[in-house]
Amino acid sequence: MLKYLFYGLMSFLILNFSCTTTDSKQINSKVSIQFIDKIVVENDKMIDSTYIGGFSSIDFLGDSRYIIISDDRSEYSSARMYEVEIDFDTSGINQYEFKETIFLKNKEGEVFEENELDPESIRYRPSSNSFVYTSEGGRTKSWIDPFIWEINRNGEFLSEVNVPDIFNFNDNKGLRVNGGFESVSFENDTIIWYANELPLKEDGEVPGFEEGKYPVRLVRHDIKNDVVLNQYAYNISPLNQKPDPEDAFYINSVPEILFIEQNKLWIMERSYTTGVGNFIKIFEIEIINATDIKHIGSLANQKYSPVSKKQIIDFSDYSQKIDNIEGMTFGPDFPDGRKSLLFVSDDNFNEGQETQFWLFSVNGL
Repeated sequence: MLKYLFYGLMSFLILNFSCTTTDSKQINSKVSIQFIDKIVVENDKMIDSTYIGGFSSIDFLGDSRYIIISDDRSEYSSARMYEVEIDFDTSGINQYEFKETIFLKNKEGEVFEENELDPESIRYRPSSNSFVYTSEGGRTKSWIDPFIWEINRNGEFLSEVNVPDIFNFNDNKGLRVNGGFESVSFENDTIIWYANELPLKEDGEVPGFEEGKYPVRLVRHDIKNDVVLNQYAYNISPLNQKPDPEDAFYINSVPEILFIEQNKLWIMERSYTTGVGNFIKIFEIEIINATDIKHIGSLANQKYSPVSKKQIIDFSDYSQKIDNIEGMTFGPDFPDGRKSLLFVSDDNFNEGQETQFWLFSVNGL
């Protein structure tokens, strides 16, 4: 494992800003979720000569350590991820420390050139002490299709997941720009789930303000044998408020998923509306009665049953400033047996945005 020194820069921060609360929501007869704390990460410092920011995914490594990937396309610093120590308890987040910078490498073992990839989601694989991460694709002149790679702890290439060709960039079908793989989650050591962020061109339109079908494909993939097992349709919700002005930018998409148990996942919907703000919602989905759409080339004008969905978290309920949250992971259990649930936001390297950690507890899961 490569070790990167801080050159005397101490980033171990005792945080004096706390937003603790006792807000709790009952999900069903067994499960309840409670918001504990939100903090803002200091982004005005450089670590290992890299700019802090663009945090698009987080996963738990063990003890109090996490891996966080930046979606910097080697524009500000070479594409990278950080090992971060985050200390918290039931009263809130106490401190964090950036421990190590790990640069992502191409198949030749070199760092990526600008716009050769768009790193988005990352998960740790304990059995091989490795990581699986997604790229939404490169933005070079020829465009590089999205990919899912397994890498070692030094960021070096180990293997590639053979994702279906429908997720390539094409003129009249396939992925939309900035609508590729922002999510991945392990079901077990050999099966992963991932999804396109926005509907394929042949499946449906991007989410708008009217009720309708805005389907993305949830893919269940056996990475040991490199074969797609199933695909299911997940309908993204319509947006609630129109932008100001009305012709300004808006989006709702799927930036992350989290496997819970057989036939059940949690899915994040992240929306932004100009002049209105950010909205983050978490949905619990059930696969049991959904149609396997693996062999359906286009979902438009087709009959199928999507996965069922139920909203379990709405970040607007907690009276906090919400930024561009994109990553979520379970952390260590609290002493009373509740699970910790941690979220991170992507500041887009924008001075007007924040990198945030949000902490929840989950009881009864």
